[in-house]
Amino acid sequence: MRFDFEIDESLKRERNEKIEKLYTDPLVQQFLKKNDLNHDFFDKHFSYFQDWVENVKKCSGCQGIEFCVQTIPGKIKTIYLDDSGFLEERYQSCRRFKKFEDEIAHRKNYRLSHLSDNDYMIDLHKIEVSNESQEYLLAYMQLLKSLEQKKGIYLYGQPGVGKSYMMAGAANFFAKSKKRVSFIKVPLFIQDIKQSMYDNEYRQDMIGHLRFSEVLVLDDIGSEAITPWTRDEILFPILDYRMNHELKTYFTSNYTLEELEQHYCLRDKENGYVASLRLMERIKALSTPVSLLGKSRR
Repeated sequence: MRFDFEIDESLKRERNEKIEKLYTDPLVQQFLKKNDLNHDFFDKHFSYFQDWVENVKKCSGCQGIEFCVQTIPGKIKTIYLDDSGFLEERYQSCRRFKKFEDEIAHRKNYRLSHLSDNDYMIDLHKIEVSNESQEYLLAYMQLLKSLEQKKGIYLYGQPGVGKSYMMAGAANFFAKSKKRVSFIKVPLFIQDIKQSMYDNEYRQDMIGHLRFSEVLVLDDIGSEAITPWTRDEILFPILDYRMNHELKTYFTSNYTLEELEQHYCLRDKENGYVASLRLMERIKALSTPVSLLGKSRR
């Protein structure tokens, strides 16, 4: 019995030491003083304060959002005193995450997007080009010029040379300018449409985004699984509408325009040629071909 009593006293003493140590923490003292609270209140809600301080201290030595150790990246658990005098736990964005949210606030202007969070950070006018080739600089300057022109560009070149990166910067430029933008990777879009083949409402909704966006980027066109259906029932109506309404449209592709035309002929050379030609006429009407040469950056 005496041994058990000593253990109980030891645990009690240990708890009291933890309480007093936490009580003197600057975060706790600031909170108590701000809300005119005493030691009794702190003692009663010790576990809340302990959890809060531990969460805040996780951010010590933060190296960036991508390395965040919080349960919800970029969010810190905090405590508030409600109007009834009860403690309430909430999550709020940390300083770094608030800055990140401000930098990608233009994301709300995308109707449909396959961009990653990092892609939204790409600023076309801040792309470092000092060490780039003459060919890269030429393509970059033509893309910049296109921002003020009616037509977009058809940016083509080998995989990995930076076409999508550059085009994401252009899409962000328009989104920051309050334009309604869509940026889609054509292979992913076609795959999504195929998987929802029997959901006509969803399919028409997705196609509508691409038809009506003020600016549309079709990334990696020609790399999708091409069928007469995807060519004639999906891509053609989108591009036909955009051509007739003079809506700005950009493309990236691994193929030249001539190669893409042959690609869309499929095996049906007679009917396929006509269908391919109709599609290519709209791509050419909507964009100016620009080559991006160079080695893969991947």
